[in-house]
Amino acid sequence: MRTSKWLICMLPITLLLSGCANNMSDLKHEVDQILARPGGKIEPIPEMKPLPKYAYVESKDRTPFEPAVTQSTKKDSGISPDLNRPKEPLEMYPLDALAMKGVIQRQGKTFALVRDGDGVIHEIQVGNYMGLNYGKVTSITADKITLEEIVPDGQGGWRKQTAIVQQKATK
Repeated sequence: MRTSKWLICMLPITLLLSGCANNMSDLKHEVDQILARPGGKIEPIPEMKPLPKYAYVESKDRTPFEPAVTQSTKKDSGISPDLNRPKEPLEMYPLDALAMKGVIQRQGKTFALVRDGDGVIHEIQVGNYMGLNYGKVTSITADKITLEEIVPDGQGGWRKQTAIVQQKATK
């Protein structure tokens, strides 16, 4: 009885392992054909011509090696994002990954339906945040969401800009 159980278990294993034969003659033949081909000619690297030398002569104009606005003349706009505020779910996606899908009214409030980059639909209202640039929702209409973003101004400060997420027309 014990021998028959052992035989019943070993028969399928033997059949499975028989499919793992080391017959790679087709592969070896293909590799031999590829190696028998003549090698191609490699073009030489083109010779690089040296660029003409340029001598910088300092003048009374602003030097190109300093920023256009110095720290002493730069005015602080007073605008900065609240970095201590907890991030909302839609702030993990750039605005081009978000899609407005519709508007609903509930208890006198307007909510926009926004699909995120993962396909999840979120309800947002005025005052919520979305996008990577600290975009605060300022208005919701039937076809668009208007945001006020806080973006770097390129001089170490911040500036506000308006962004719009529009509902795409359905076909």
